[in-house]
Amino acid sequence: MLTHLKLENFKIWRSTGPLRLAPLTLLLGTNSSGKSSLIQSLLLIRQTVKSDDPSLDLNLGNPDNDSNKPDSVTLGQFQDVLCRSASASSSTAANQFSIEFRWAEKYDGSDSSLFSARYRKGTSNSAELDALRLGKDEQGFTVTRRKAGIYQLSLANQRRPLGQSADFRPERSFSFSAATLNKLGKQAEAIKDIGPELLDELSRIIYLGPVRRLAQRDYVWSGRMPAHIGDDGAKAIDVLIASGVEYQQQKKTGAAISGDALLFEHTINWLKTMNLADGLTVKQLGRSARYELQIINHNEASNLKDVGVGVSQVLPVIVAALFAKPNHIVIIEEPESHLHPLAQSQLAELFSQVSQQRGVQFIIETHSEHLLTRLQRRVAEQEIDANTLAMYFVERDGTKAKINPLELDNYGEISNWPEYFFGDEMGDIAARTIAAMKRKIEEKKTLESKEGSE
Repeated sequence: MLTHLKLENFKIWRSTGPLRLAPLTLLLGTNSSGKSSLIQSLLLIRQTVKSDDPSLDLNLGNPDNDSNKPDSVTLGQFQDVLCRSASASSSTAANQFSIEFRWAEKYDGSDSSLFSARYRKGTSNSAELDALRLGKDEQGFTVTRRKAGIYQLSLANQRRPLGQSADFRPERSFSFSAATLNKLGKQAEAIKDIGPELLDELSRIIYLGPVRRLAQRDYVWSGRMPAHIGDDGAKAIDVLIASGVEYQQQKKTGAAISGDALLFEHTINWLKTMNLADGLTVKQLGRSARYELQIINHNEASNLKDVGVGVSQVLPVIVAALFAKPNHIVIIEEPESHLHPLAQSQLAELFSQVSQQRGVQFIIETHSEHLLTRLQRRVAEQEIDANTLAMYFVERDGTKAKINPLELDNYGEISNWPEYFFGDEMGDIAARTIAAMKRKIEEKKTLESKEGSE
């Protein structure tokens, strides 16, 4: 799981400082404050290390990429990523940005590995690697750019660098070519597995963006369980069809629900808990490969396209949580979209239960007061350990972003509530009360005046 994140001169962030990432991390705050940029930094490194182009130091994304592996983020060019308040400075450090994070098997961060990369402006306004530190603290390696195309390689457990060479430029900011490892001989043993470990960790990320695919009347299903759900949840329904077909076959034969069918059963249970549906069913259209997902309410089945948009928007969220395997990292933006307050509260139950029971990490960007307060309640009831939560409030400070860690105690109380955290609720209540009192006084005066005239 990811345990630490730090950004320097990245988009709106001049500096985040070190941020602790917990099994369940919430990013709250105002619009356009920088919450999404925190998530984008992780997705940016993920799409870079998974890229097919070894010549790229950083894959900033191609908006015209319509391949089977579309980019999760498209950030433009180097100058678009560099913090504007930093780029106004003439210093070398201000004209570079860095992304740093740690990952470990345990959320206490013990025995963690580090990815720390700094980038400078390259040719054609690309991002060029300036320095990289990768691996565990007393292992791994450091690479530093000495001049154009030439990098110095140092091993963490050796005092002297191994030398300088164009061969020491890491591919996609994380690994060395087979030819370079071959040239290093025995020295390669200390570093050859570090890059693949990072790739494995980032491949565990399931990301679901704020704009999810709208419902369709029917879906073409290949007959297999999809390997992923897509950043817009496009394959989430395919996952439900695959698990639903198996579920209905097991129910028909009276077999115990098992395997992939459990995902369908659990999805039904969560829809019931959220008061969104009484059930689900999958219907094949003739003998074709087209299938219809139906929502059951009050013993009546309706096409997913014909029910409220909230159901179609939350299904990918539920599937993402249930589809994740142990040690996966689920990142979701605005999971509460189009949901009523009860359903938003139940999202907190979904995330916390899956996190605790199956060891899945959640990083959630949300505006939902109901999701937050339900987590506070569960901490107070000792259902959730406060240490397994990390909550941050993000806000604009002029042209920069500012992040405030929320101090949550073991009783579920937050001691440092930011002003207008979820709007001016107390101000609205006070204003409403005063307005009501004034109206009653005026109405009383009008009534008394009318009675006096009679």
